[in-house]
Amino acid sequence: MINLTRIIFIFFLLNSISIAQSQSLEDDDLNDFGTPNQTDQTNEKDDCELSKDSELIKLLNFKLKKFNPTGKEFESGPPLTQEEIKHKSIRFYSLQLKDERNVKIDIDKFASLGGATLASLLDRSSKVFLRHPEKCEFFSLFGDSIIGHYEISFDRILRLYATAVNKDNAIAQEFIRTQIIPSPMSLDSAIKSLYDDYGYQQNIIESLLPQEVRTLFFGENSMVSVADVAESKLLAFSLLGGRIAEQGEKEIFIFVPDSKKGLLGSNETIVISSTSKIYEVPLLNIPLALNVMRSLGFNAKIIILKHVFIDNESSCIVGEGGLWYHFKGNDKRVGCDFLSNTIKSIRQNTLLKSNDYPTFKESIDRVNEIMNN
Repeated sequence: MINLTRIIFIFFLLNSISIAQSQSLEDDDLNDFGTPNQTDQTNEKDDCELSKDSELIKLLNFKLKKFNPTGKEFESGPPLTQEEIKHKSIRFYSLQLKDERNVKIDIDKFASLGGATLASLLDRSSKVFLRHPEKCEFFSLFGDSIIGHYEISFDRILRLYATAVNKDNAIAQEFIRTQIIPSPMSLDSAIKSLYDDYGYQQNIIESLLPQEVRTLFFGENSMVSVADVAESKLLAFSLLGGRIAEQGEKEIFIFVPDSKKGLLGSNETIVISSTSKIYEVPLLNIPLALNVMRSLGFNAKIIILKHVFIDNESSCIVGEGGLWYHFKGNDKRVGCDFLSNTIKSIRQNTLLKSNDYPTFKESIDRVNEIMNN
């Protein structure tokens, strides 16, 4: 009969071997992939240098044995799920690549890849690291997934996304839509972004906006018009989680004419920010801009004028049939340069002499306070 002491000894010996094997497997898994959001330190210095194109090509040309999810080793068990296939294939390829050098490329280059080249890169994901476009920081790939959440300036996000859309790189597009947050934008930068209707193609901005949002703002056809690209771009900033940097009050005041009949000059809209800057925004979709600004936390007010006080002798007034007239003494002429005259009134703090002052007293008083600071 086996001695009880020997049984206990054998039990502990087997248990120790099992623990050691388990720890070894865990160590292997950790060695196969770099830590997310960290610069790879296995064979290279901790810096921001990118790999040469020749190194990337060498990795892409490395011959891999293809993973077979229906191979003999899996016959004894139930069919593999899609998630199991993904994880086992990544592990299968990483073991073949364990002696190869890591390759660092910038995220812009990754976004520009497509087709067979992208598919080949994803099979070799355990050796690929993507550099942040603005920081000394690297993203890790796990098959067709980029690991982590990151902050990038909005202009850079748009350029990166445009590249991904034009190259039909769905992985980069999904990464940007779901794992990237825009860096905070200043109040004045947000207003300036309303100027740029032609900076990006309509399809780029449309693609960033969810279907239900496009339907809500642009109707059943969900099409973003050329004139609304700038407002839609700011809407995308909001939906991606963008926010306005904390810099005191977030206020804007939009001045619009009561009628458009008889207006002279250009078609810009006057926007005043709480930083005391005056903007002349072309082709502004005012309802859309107000909705977007308010979603970003702005206190946005609209001031509608039918009387613009210019000086003691002259003014612009909406008359019969909604037509603007310019009065100078006893002289009355059809038409009014609403933009220039209203800006002059704002700068000279004569808005309170307008017949519209009682209606918009609170907003006009606040504009005068801002402009006097």
